[in-house]
Amino acid sequence: MIKKTLISVSDRTGLLDLVPALISAGSSFMATKGTGDFLCEHGVSVDYVSDLIQSPEILGGRVKTLHPSIHGGILARSSELEELSALGIEAIDLVIVNLYPFPDAILQDSQTHTDLVEQIDIGGVALIRAAAKNHERVAVVVDPADYPWLASRMLCGTNLTEEDRLRLAAKAFRLTSYYDALIADWMAPALSHSNESWPEKFPLALARSQILRYGENPHQRAALYRLGGEKHRTTLVSGHSKPLSYNNLLDIDSASSCVSAFERPACVIVKHAGPCGVAVSDSPLAAYERAYQADAVSAFGGVIAFNRLLDIEVVETILAQQFVEVLLAPGFTPAAVSRLEQKPKLRSLRINPDAAERAPWQVRTLSDGVLIQEWDRYRSDESACRSVAKRPPTSQEQADLLFAWIVARFVPSNALVLAHEGQTRGIGGGQPNRIDSLFLAREKARRAGLDQGPCVLASDGFLPFPDVVEQAAALGVTALIQPGGALRDEMVVAMADQHAMAVVMTGLRHFRH
Repeated sequence: MIKKTLISVSDRTGLLDLVPALISAGSSFMATKGTGDFLCEHGVSVDYVSDLIQSPEILGGRVKTLHPSIHGGILARSSELEELSALGIEAIDLVIVNLYPFPDAILQDSQTHTDLVEQIDIGGVALIRAAAKNHERVAVVVDPADYPWLASRMLCGTNLTEEDRLRLAAKAFRLTSYYDALIADWMAPALSHSNESWPEKFPLALARSQILRYGENPHQRAALYRLGGEKHRTTLVSGHSKPLSYNNLLDIDSASSCVSAFERPACVIVKHAGPCGVAVSDSPLAAYERAYQADAVSAFGGVIAFNRLLDIEVVETILAQQFVEVLLAPGFTPAAVSRLEQKPKLRSLRINPDAAERAPWQVRTLSDGVLIQEWDRYRSDESACRSVAKRPPTSQEQADLLFAWIVARFVPSNALVLAHEGQTRGIGGGQPNRIDSLFLAREKARRAGLDQGPCVLASDGFLPFPDVVEQAAALGVTALIQPGGALRDEMVVAMADQHAMAVVMTGLRHFRH
């Protein structure tokens, strides 16, 4: 039975729909001043917490419920109710609390450090934890989305079960855990400095964004969670009739990351989380046509990303040429949006420029743990590259090497990328050795009719043997870029010299497992 309900909320959404149901179930109310005033204004009789504890709210309302008369009423077990009554303290059966909106405040650029500190809730968290701890007797509700369910139970005269209270308590602890993790990461980001040691405890502030239809396969459940305090990287523009899938989201992340690494107008076509065709050119249309040409077979049903505004001409060209799942761009002209809205199954998303940077760390789960690492944020710097063969690269080769080097970052290792004049000609990756990756890249170039003439080669990791260089020379490769650092670097360079091939070493690898 719910005889006494304590309410202290900053978000009053749905509260006036819930209160009548609690009244019908026989509950009376106590509330903090702001919530109490709100309820009184709407005709609800309320006991004020300050009257019950014989102490006013102090320090601008920061201290109002931290008192034995409140926490005693919440924490008393069923066996302790007589002791509670002897002390003149009324038992509290239901606690309805939501917290100061720190997660919303952290997204506002206008908020100062002092402003954000003031948005850190103390008393509310204490109330939630007390009620959740004593869930055998007390129910705690922290989410307005649960109000309709609770109201229906009260109107039907159904008491909350032990299972109900346990579920609500678990939800409450998840909320406080998320809230604290968000605050901790704001105060001292886990990887704020390159020389900072990893924290012993690493809480993740993740909030559910949506429940997905399924995961990688239909028999797997899945949901999308976003880091609290982070602005969304993309915004849906059209295609609202078909929600994004788990695999769509992986492809979107890969495509938007890759295309954002280029300064010239670029197009990246992604299938199964890796690029299949990439090109830069003088316009988005030309970039798309060259990216599509690089691997038209794989482009079918892919995710296509641009780093420039898309107009109707580009959209019409894509629609006439292939089936596409998702289009990504920093913006779309009104005519392009109107055309895309005629394709309800094709989702178009705007890449938000102010949210281009990802979280400082990447998380991957194992069967018995979690791996956390910094993201591979490195952007190629021409000045850091070393020419180590007898022949240095030409200016065109150098530009193509840097282009291919960027693409290789987003290809599953062992990654090899053939390129020429800002266009991938063949991409091979995800193989246990680089010979197989080169074979894949070569076959894709042949299928696309791009296997004639000179090209360059990028390798995400060092070349352990000269065999890749020898076979690459037979494909017309005139220059290659790789990290270097292998035991047989001298043999690799010697093989390149035999074929008058330029070799650039970066001193940095880009594995993508």
